[in-house]
Amino acid sequence: MQKKDMSFINVLAIGIGSIVGAGIFALLGQVILISGSLTYASFLIAGLAAMFSGYSYARLSARYPVSGGLTDFFHIAFKNRWLSGGLTILYMLTSAISISMMAKSFGIYAAHLFERFGHTELIVNIAAVLLITSMAFLNMLGAKDSSRTETLLVALKLFILLALAGTAFWYFREPAQPLPAPTAKSFWGGIGVTFFAYAGYGVITNAAGDVKNPQRTIPLAIYGTLLIVMALYCSLAFVVLNFVDMHQLLDDPNVAVAIAAKKLLGNLGFDLIYVTIFIAYATGVNATYFSIFRISRALSEDKELPAFYREKFWRFGTKGNLFTTTLIVIATLLFDFNAIVNLSSGAFLVCYLAVFCAAWLLRKEIKASTFFIGTGFLLMLFIFAAFLYNIFA
Repeated sequence: MQKKDMSFINVLAIGIGSIVGAGIFALLGQVILISGSLTYASFLIAGLAAMFSGYSYARLSARYPVSGGLTDFFHIAFKNRWLSGGLTILYMLTSAISISMMAKSFGIYAAHLFERFGHTELIVNIAAVLLITSMAFLNMLGAKDSSRTETLLVALKLFILLALAGTAFWYFREPAQPLPAPTAKSFWGGIGVTFFAYAGYGVITNAAGDVKNPQRTIPLAIYGTLLIVMALYCSLAFVVLNFVDMHQLLDDPNVAVAIAAKKLLGNLGFDLIYVTIFIAYATGVNATYFSIFRISRALSEDKELPAFYREKFWRFGTKGNLFTTTLIVIATLLFDFNAIVNLSSGAFLVCYLAVFCAAWLLRKEIKASTFFIGTGFLLMLFIFAAFLYNIFA
């Protein structure tokens, strides 16, 4: 694997690509339907929780700048190998599920674009599988190749999305049908889903072995990523809230951004947003693979995954990478979108709670604030409890 060949911009692109690839297009419409008139509050509260979690990640990665990321943090913090290994495998599986979610949502958009050809479910699955396999092989090329591709695609994606948001602000009008306020149960439970829109910034820690001065670069990339994404989410929520009617949102929540783009910019806007959507899912899946492949290799070296996870398959890819990709394809074909979203949201919240616990146990070594760790843990625990209540009550 190539070393020390990623810049700060490359790492920032990996973070933004991982988060925005899933968040905006897969979840924005769903978040608005859940949170209603408190949509901005939902994104801000979830973003605040992500910043607290990002603080723990930043302190851990500054003290332990290793490519294993969570793998190493859990092993250092939790002396019981069953606990540390179990949490790491859970995170890897959760990341794999998030790839499935992004691919399935990508397929939904592709089917919407090519609905005139009929057989929607077939188009969904073909598009999803093509995205999963192509990004897997891109990551097997190595960190330098995948990070350069990620940086270019993320820059193009941000340019189009910011242009859309700028157009919406320019043509601002009061919404014809203001959304109702959600119930307390719906709002707090929905923040668990909203938080999932920020999930993915942990990928940044996996770049520690590929950058110079990781003690400075990785924390800055985490904070920068979260601030940029929070601003972007609120801007695009503004676009949808003000330019998509309620009945359209109820009918097609998964394509809300495309509907808004068509209203603002006509067919050109519609085409541009679809280009952006395809780029967004490519960058999201690419960045998540970046994390999974490194974590699985680290687990194999620690003998917590089979040896074939470090046996060469092609270029920098391993037979284990191929096996993981195959499992993701199978899961994508078998499960529906809503089931994947709920499973991913809950599992990610468990993993992020574990990161707080690791940071607390290592707080002296990493020179972290007990206030930030404790406050973030309690906020994340509340979000997790509200999420479970909203799902099962």
